[in-house]
Amino acid sequence: MKKVYHLTFFLALIAAIAGGALACANALTAPIVEANALAAEKENLKLLFPDAKDADFEEVSVKDAETIEKIFKVNNQGTVFKMKVSGYKEGTSFMVALDDEANIMDFVVISNGDTQGIGTKVTEESFANALKSKNSVEDTLDTISGATVSSRPIVDGIKEAGDYLLNQLK
Repeated sequence: MKKVYHLTFFLALIAAIAGGALACANALTAPIVEANALAAEKENLKLLFPDAKDADFEEVSVKDAETIEKIFKVNNQGTVFKMKVSGYKEGTSFMVALDDEANIMDFVVISNGDTQGIGTKVTEESFANALKSKNSVEDTLDTISGATVSSRPIVDGIKEAGDYLLNQLK
């Protein structure tokens, strides 16, 4: 019986030490992980505004939005919406740049987890080009035939971004 108490105490001590070590490692690496995530996000923003400097991107808080993850104002050049929408499988993360009238300036897919070949058509340049220069609120944004389940949420997300820009940010 005494051996059981010793083993129990020993395991509890090892678990406490391991937990403390993990907490310490997390505290030390959290700022580095956050800085790397911010750097990756700024690289994605520069895909939309290649001439902008890091200081030109100002994050705006998001309130009551379904698919909008983050919003960035870009020094009187436009507004970038980072969005995550559902799709056939895992959905799509993308960024869309809108001007002050909610016209689509640019569109870039960050990640897409939908079916290869069909669902990934939303990552093709032809889909992005079909969106550019259209008004996200007033114009009809076409989906991709055969990939409606993947492209419809993106189109709806872009419309949500346009509505948010015109109604919440002005």
